[in-house]
Amino acid sequence: MQKAYKQLILGMICLFIVMAIGRFAYTPIMPFMQQSSDMNDQSAGILATMNYLGYLIGAIIPIWFIIFTKATDLKIYLIINIVSTIFMGTFNEYTVWIILRLISGITSGAVFVLASNVTLEALRIANKNRISGLLYSGIGVGIFLSSIFIYLYTDKNSWEMTWMILGISSLLLGIFAIVGLKDNNPNKEESQNKEIKQHENSEKLNKRFVFVFSISYFCEGAGYIITGTFLVAIVKAIPDLADYAALSWMFVGLGAIPSAVLWSMMAGKLGHAKAIYLAFVLQIIGVIMPVFLENIPSLVISSLLFGSTFLGLTTLYMSKAQALMFQHNSNLNLVASLTVIYSLGQMIAPAISGLLIGNEGNYDAALIFAAIILTIGLLSSFYSFEKFKNEEKN
Repeated sequence: MQKAYKQLILGMICLFIVMAIGRFAYTPIMPFMQQSSDMNDQSAGILATMNYLGYLIGAIIPIWFIIFTKATDLKIYLIINIVSTIFMGTFNEYTVWIILRLISGITSGAVFVLASNVTLEALRIANKNRISGLLYSGIGVGIFLSSIFIYLYTDKNSWEMTWMILGISSLLLGIFAIVGLKDNNPNKEESQNKEIKQHENSEKLNKRFVFVFSISYFCEGAGYIITGTFLVAIVKAIPDLADYAALSWMFVGLGAIPSAVLWSMMAGKLGHAKAIYLAFVLQIIGVIMPVFLENIPSLVISSLLFGSTFLGLTTLYMSKAQALMFQHNSNLNLVASLTVIYSLGQMIAPAISGLLIGNEGNYDAALIFAAIILTIGLLSSFYSFEKFKNEEKN
């Protein structure tokens, strides 16, 4: 049991580094990068898309190819990710940024899948599935802390040093994961339980449910990432709120910190289906609010809703996927497969939203587009659970 808690903490550190820093720190730093270069919103969207393309590739790799073991591979990807973050502050060329964001994306995707598998497996062996949501809260903590630092320290003349400081901090933190994270060795009781489960539940995972369920998660990936990429730039474009742009991302992190645990508790009380429906509705409200309201209270509410739901939905989908894999003794790595689907959505959406924003910097069309995609995701999730109710009972 002690090992499970250790794996959980180290998994949180891994996601803190590759997701909150390696991936999402780009959002509050991006406006400063634009101020000191010729990078427009379209170019920024392409840069984000390259990161998400890398994330897609990285999510696929563990499905087909484990070099050594899951834990060892995770450590290798983690080190490469940290180096790519440090190098973002070393080079000031757009072409190099594209390469670095691609590498960061590949390693982020691989670490996310491997950390999820290793940590959730350890918690399941220890019969601690109920606290699995804590794993993803590491992302929220990272977003919150990094955004405060970026707000207090960063301007158009210091963004390079920001990347380097974040990267070096990640390296110091990552040492704990590199030294401490180990592969799980299921005990005899776990092996016996698995054999019993195979006999008790020989029913295969419903492929049609997985297909529609995956569509809903694709829409979540495509819908949330538009706000996830451009939120700070959107706020900065509003004259009365420009000074609070970086802080908007802090509120995203603040909302994200407890969200994984709260939504796990919500799923326990309401069931995964109703929890997912509610999270989608709240996220749609958070995404569309800046189109109609441009004041500080609405900014705070919008950021909190967005932060508390995008990570909450990841928690709900990942925990459901892990449960289905175990219950149906499925050979399909549903955690990895859903991550691939999710990354497909977030790879496509930023490039499209960049075109919708255009040279005039009008973000309303992009936010409306995001809300529409999320609505489709809500309807798809509703259809998947209502059409195949036996999967929700599992």
